[in-house]
Amino acid sequence: MTRPLRRIFPGRQNQVACARDFVRRAVGPGCPVLDEAILLTSELCTNAQQHTASGAGGSFEVTVFRRDDSLRVEVRDEGASSVPAVRSLTELSENGRGLEVVHLIADRWGQSGDRFGRIVFFELRWRPATQGQHRLTHDPDLHPRHYQRVEARLP
Repeated sequence: MTRPLRRIFPGRQNQVACARDFVRRAVGPGCPVLDEAILLTSELCTNAQQHTASGAGGSFEVTVFRRDDSLRVEVRDEGASSVPAVRSLTELSENGRGLEVVHLIADRWGQSGDRFGRIVFFELRWRPATQGQHRLTHDPDLHPRHYQRVEARLP
């Protein structure tokens, strides 16, 4: 595992884009789940900003843990009385889909904490590509909706 990278952001809406950029740089372009990591980071940071004390003049912290075959991103906020949970939605729901997206894409996600502070995290896993491969392939041993980018070199 690489050393965790973390950064604190002011709890303002425009800082979600800054958090996405931080994760993009921390994870690096060689990560096969970079796009998914950026999307899920955006969802968790938006939730921290909109639904916790972080968005009322506080801050939130993003921590990235990277291994050869997995990635974990944690978003620490300043707490709320409500607990993050996937909501029941209808097709016409205009908001509230953030944790549903996290639930559908992440191999694992969860939360711990209370009204004084909370960490919400997601994990993404992949099989390390063998040398010389780079095309998108499905791996049934992983999350059923999870794909692995594998590069194929032309002769």
